[in-house]
Amino acid sequence: MQQLERECRAYTRYLCGQDASPYLIEKYLDFHQKLGHELKADSFDSFLVRMSARGGLWVGLSDSYARILRKNSVLRKKLIVVLALLECTPPSFEKLDSVPAGGIVGAVLRLAGTSARFVLTSALAVIIFSPARLWMTSREH
Repeated sequence: MQQLERECRAYTRYLCGQDASPYLIEKYLDFHQKLGHELKADSFDSFLVRMSARGGLWVGLSDSYARILRKNSVLRKKLIVVLALLECTPPSFEKLDSVPAGGIVGAVLRLAGTSARFVLTSALAVIIFSPARLWMTSREH
């Protein structure tokens, strides 16, 4: 349970910048109780989830790596579950649905900043996680 709560808290902070509400944590735990057995994870998927549950930079690194090299990973599925819960839970849905200020110039600047951050995070994630993936893959074979 503690691992799942850590995941939910880390993913909520990563996706919307807010703390996870007790209701959101309850629903995340409920999802895992009812459908969690369908999430098949190999050793590297489990590693990515454990690393991401540390929060902060680790969620971004793990997500960047999975986004590029593990699109169907358990981590991506868990992030989607949390995002779906956030989209229908107050007050997070208000933040997710709001339109940022700044008009077209603000949108372009946000896009440039987000793109640069993604490129840097992805490069760092590949450097950090690729050796672990190679090592775990070689151990499984």
